[in-house]
Amino acid sequence: MSAWDHTARFSVVIVTMARPEPLRRALESVARELPDDGELIIVDGDAKRSAEAPVRALQERFPGLDVRYIASRPGVTLQRNVGIDAARRDVVVFVDDDCRLERGVFEVLACAYRDRTIVGVTGRVERRARDRLGPESHSRLRWLLVGAGRQGTMNSYGLRRPIVDVDKARDVEYMCGAFMSARRDVAASVRFDETLSGYGLGEDDDFSYRLSRVGRVRYEPAAVIFHDELGFAGRDRRRLDRIRVVNRAYLFRKNFPYTRRAKARFAVLMAMLCVHRVLNREWSGLRGLLGGMREVRRTRSPGTQLSPVAALLQPLAAVRLVSTVQVAFVFATGLLMAIGIDHFFEPW
Repeated sequence: MSAWDHTARFSVVIVTMARPEPLRRALESVARELPDDGELIIVDGDAKRSAEAPVRALQERFPGLDVRYIASRPGVTLQRNVGIDAARRDVVVFVDDDCRLERGVFEVLACAYRDRTIVGVTGRVERRARDRLGPESHSRLRWLLVGAGRQGTMNSYGLRRPIVDVDKARDVEYMCGAFMSARRDVAASVRFDETLSGYGLGEDDDFSYRLSRVGRVRYEPAAVIFHDELGFAGRDRRRLDRIRVVNRAYLFRKNFPYTRRAKARFAVLMAMLCVHRVLNREWSGLRGLLGGMREVRRTRSPGTQLSPVAALLQPLAAVRLVSTVQVAFVFATGLLMAIGIDHFFEPW
């Protein structure tokens, strides 16, 4: 724990599910950096309470640390809302259980929160390079492919415009789920959407975008964490990519104008994702994406009432490839554009 002059007091919330070893490292990292008047809340979604032993070990090593263990039903959004409700400090900070904080994170956050117009702050999330086709998530190519525009904002159908100039502080409309913070009272009002159950996927974009409609959300590059990105390890890729389609369609309809142009771009994005899975030989992921699209077609017979999920996915069904020329054009476009989409959908 550290002591220095500041105004904001922090509640750090870590939600976890059956990852005790990465959690130990994350807890140690937070405990070393957290100011003396801060608190650490661990929300465990594992019915076997696998996080309890690491928390107990932390309490023994840092007896002066205000740390609480809360058992919860599983679900990223639900667990984060439990953390918000339990928080007793001014600012709630969400850190993933596979992250490590660099020195000075809380000093940077406290400085930013001196501005009362700011309701949320995030920082720079470092990660290992992925062994996949495509440039890094902060590349200018990726920024151009989503329509350019102001860095750190969302495009017309709810996709992130990357921050290319990563060393420059700026106002943004999204925060990476591995490292988010918000004033507790505002977070309690906005909350995470528990419709996005289980693994979530997109819940961070939804929460932070709606937060940015209330006040300013700030990106501060001097606040740095390292993210091991263990979220996909051992998970069913087919199921994840199916949820990916469903959740993104839901958030598109929920948060953004549902115009013909935006729907067409969203449909093209789905085609891009399919090509990207082919290029990386991720066949289970491809089957998951196609499964989400097939759900729409199954419910489009005359007189059939669309389910809520199918209704949200209607843009996908609007894509009609009726000639060889169109097929070749869409495939070539997807091939070129897929090079830049590895990090469009971030894990939690």
